[in-house]
Amino acid sequence: MVIIIIIGILSGLAYASLMELISINRAKETAQTMRSFAERAIAEGKRLGKDVEITVNGNSIKYAIKEGNAEIEQKTELLSDGFSKSSASPNCMGELGDFQNSAVSEFRIGTSGIAGNGYFAACGANGYCGAAVKTKNNNAFVACIKRAKSLGWERL
Repeated sequence: MVIIIIIGILSGLAYASLMELISINRAKETAQTMRSFAERAIAEGKRLGKDVEITVNGNSIKYAIKEGNAEIEQKTELLSDGFSKSSASPNCMGELGDFQNSAVSEFRIGTSGIAGNGYFAACGANGYCGAAVKTKNNNAFVACIKRAKSLGWERL
């Protein structure tokens, strides 16, 4: 009977650790998905010579390229299971505020990108979050995650 109780306790601990690991990996996947999607959208806008609007809506991230009022290209990618748009402010890269979950990449000769700083963020029901963060002096995004019991954000 003692052996069965010990096995039960060890199984419970292993299950909790496994669920923690799964949640962390989903947050990382969400952050990397948003980071790479935003960078691909900016590159596509530069290739076409057009501005690109990037938004996080519900459980997906989307970009749209317009010419005048007509949409000439649109792509959507789903976030990790259970993750959806969040207003959580990822403080892993300093001051943020120019955009939150919606931005327009402006096409300029020689370079394209989003002016200013901001983020795209999504959180799961269990309190884990992922974000793609852009700072004013950097034209690339950085992936960050937040663990459920942590107040801070970690840069990946």
